[in-house]
Amino acid sequence: MAEDERLREALLELQFLREREARILNDTKTLLECLEAYSTASSPGDALASIFVSLQQKTGASLSILVTLGEDKALVVTAADKAEHLEKTILAPFDVFSRSRNISDLALLGEWSGTLDLSSYAGLIVAPVSDRVALMTAKATPHAFRKDDINLVQRLSGLAAQAWRNSALAAENDLLAATISGAPTSVLISTGSGQQRSVIYANRAYETISGRQISDVVGAGVETLTASMADTEPRARLERALAKGEGGTFLVEDCRADGAAFWNEISLFPVRDLSGATRHIVTTQTDVTDRVVAAQERDRLQGRMERALAATEDAFLVLELGERVAFANSAVDLMFPAPEVSWAVGTDFDANWAAYLSACEDLPGRITSLLRVPDLFSLAQLPAGREIDLPDGRSVLLRAGLLDDGELVVSATDVTAMKSAQNLLTQRLAAIEAATDGIAVSDTEGRLIYLNSAASNLLGFEVATTGLGRKWRERYTAPPQRQAGEPFAATVQRDVDGKPLTHEITGSPLAEGGAVIVIRDITENLETEAREEDLMQELIRLQRQEAIAQLTAGVAHDFNNLLSSINGSATLIGMTNALPQDVRPHLDRIIAAGSQSAKLVSRLLDIGAGAEAEGTFELSSVLSDLRSILTTSLPERVMFRTEARESALALKGSPGTLSQVLINLALNAGDAIGSGSGHIDLSVSECAGHEARSLVVGQLKDTSRYARLAMRDDGAGMDMDTAAEVFKPYYTTKGRQGTGLGLATAALQVRAIGGGIGLDTVPGEGTTITIFWPLAPMAPLQTGALSSAKVHNSDLSGITVIVVDDDEDVRAVIATYLESQGAEVASCEDPRDAAAAIAEDPKGWSALITDYDMPIMNGGALAAEVNSVAPDLPVFVVTALAKRLSDPRLADGKAAGIFPKPVDLESLSQALAAAVKTE
Repeated sequence: MAEDERLREALLELQFLREREARILNDTKTLLECLEAYSTASSPGDALASIFVSLQQKTGASLSILVTLGEDKALVVTAADKAEHLEKTILAPFDVFSRSRNISDLALLGEWSGTLDLSSYAGLIVAPVSDRVALMTAKATPHAFRKDDINLVQRLSGLAAQAWRNSALAAENDLLAATISGAPTSVLISTGSGQQRSVIYANRAYETISGRQISDVVGAGVETLTASMADTEPRARLERALAKGEGGTFLVEDCRADGAAFWNEISLFPVRDLSGATRHIVTTQTDVTDRVVAAQERDRLQGRMERALAATEDAFLVLELGERVAFANSAVDLMFPAPEVSWAVGTDFDANWAAYLSACEDLPGRITSLLRVPDLFSLAQLPAGREIDLPDGRSVLLRAGLLDDGELVVSATDVTAMKSAQNLLTQRLAAIEAATDGIAVSDTEGRLIYLNSAASNLLGFEVATTGLGRKWRERYTAPPQRQAGEPFAATVQRDVDGKPLTHEITGSPLAEGGAVIVIRDITENLETEAREEDLMQELIRLQRQEAIAQLTAGVAHDFNNLLSSINGSATLIGMTNALPQDVRPHLDRIIAAGSQSAKLVSRLLDIGAGAEAEGTFELSSVLSDLRSILTTSLPERVMFRTEARESALALKGSPGTLSQVLINLALNAGDAIGSGSGHIDLSVSECAGHEARSLVVGQLKDTSRYARLAMRDDGAGMDMDTAAEVFKPYYTTKGRQGTGLGLATAALQVRAIGGGIGLDTVPGEGTTITIFWPLAPMAPLQTGALSSAKVHNSDLSGITVIVVDDDEDVRAVIATYLESQGAEVASCEDPRDAAAAIAEDPKGWSALITDYDMPIMNGGALAAEVNSVAPDLPVFVVTALAKRLSDPRLADGKAAGIFPKPVDLESLSQALAAAVKTE
């Protein structure tokens, strides 16, 4: 039994070995069939196709492809059994280059993607050739590949890769051969060595260049190539290079088969074996006749250019690749002297420039950064170049340009004179632009070709460019006429927004035609001249007014002396106890007339004088006396009425000034009523400045408060022309009966106090003149608080007084009144006597009362002399010029009091008593 078992095992093993040998024999037979098909292929492409066919026949493959690793780990199909699969991509779920695989279920490995979908195949064999190339075959039937199929795919994968590479190389060789054959350049290939070299290939371009047949040269020695060339040095060098198997490029004079000469550029390319020996020489021939002729013409023109540049004053420099000097004319060394190197051809630019900078060290100018490190390539990017200042004081314009062959051309132009002229022209143009007069240039037709800003404004153009090409005469309503080529001058007008402007225009002809036009706006000058004329007339009027004022002051002074005597005597008479009763009324009329006369004289003294802006008074103190004054001044047929006012008003200034203004207005209103009967009504109210209407004199502040005193008459009224002139000095409608000073004086006084005057008048219906008088910044006083009151007599007992006046009556009245009050009085006509008496006994006198205007010594001189010996002695001045007195010897409290004539004796007595009591 044991023997039988061993025999059975041996038979089984023998059967297994026979089956294995049969499989091996079958695999070998299959592989041999595949190799036979591969080896008998006529081309690498057919060999690769035979492998794909063998895989289909031996393994039942439906798809066979050769893939390479592309970008992003994608597999790219570089060869396939079907053309539509070429260049498609596959993204496999595993690394196909790591090892061979026989896959029966592709879906288990993961997701397949790409433009070629393999997930639908039943089986796949992958056989990598390298880490970038693999052979892949797939089966579409439900049955997977056999286990032995992978061995066949692995053995064929290397052959497939080699066939693919051979196919690509064959394609490249075919392309190269086609390129050489169809090239426009003659290509010849020779073999052998030394003198035994012979031509083995020539392309069709050889026939075109040489005019000979390919058969004439193939198989012939290389000496055939040089037989038609001229016997020159380039030919000899070419023959030596061919004999030695060396490379190089040679330009030789050659001729074609028909004898036509041409320039032949021959290049030799030796092909060497691994030992370094030259096995083949590739020779190219190119007809460069056009290029050589062009180069010769270029050289000829360059020679002419160099001769021309050598004669010019501009510097021209040509640099090879921006470094070495290829050309420099003589002006370069003159403009940028470089000792030793001197810009010679072949020298280095940096060396020349360093020598130039070194030579500039002793020059007065500064070496700028642009000079120290010149950037010529950046300069070439500036089309207009760059202007620089040289250390020798010159200015040059540098330009640079790059040529096609890499050369750099630099030019330098001396622009010193041009720059100076340009600066001068710029300064002149700036002066013209800054001129206040309009300056313009016109052509022969009068069209503007230039105008400065002033001319643009005067002619009414928004900007100067708007006026270019326009005719300047069209800008005026009545343009000046002139003959062509002749100067002209005219005064014309143009309207701007309804306002007429007057221009003075002068024109100067130009030699080439046209003219230079100068325009001046004289509108303001004419207005100024008119204003100056008005001011001159006003000055004349003021001078006349001043003369009248001086004359009036002299008359008032003398008249005041008479009134002082009259009023003083009346006062003394009234002090008599035994005065008959029937005399008392007459005495009262004398006193009233004297007081009114004194006020009229005061008005004469105020002619031409300004109003007193300081002080505060209550309006009722003026209105209470106004009626009594006007009752004797106005005709009985004219009734003056004042509107009653319950509350008091405190006003700025002096009550006498306002009284004078109102009297002037009332007297003029009476004259306007004429010979008939009429009424003059005065109404009083308050208002703010912005409420004023029809203001013809002065200016009011909008927020300030004013007393509004409106005086209305029912006289003849005024027309508009008369109303416009009525407040001007010396204007009168009364002829010789009027002076023209009443309303003018009122206007001066109201304007001086800061008030205004309004005027409303209608011819035939009457006139209303309203005075706006500023209120005082204080609470209004009670009615009548500032009204005149009875003044009690002063006790002057024990007081010694000297009275000085050149008018005896005035002295007597003052002395008699002061004595009646208890004073001891000494009077004298000559002020020198008074000065001597006080100097003799300074302590013996209580006060000095003196006139001011005296022939021997005026009151100021007397006060100064007395003050030197008795500085504490009170000095009182009585003068008709009290309001005009400005003697510094009496100012700033040096005089104890200044009283106007006719003097108020009671006020003088009270001031004397107060001064002595203070002492």
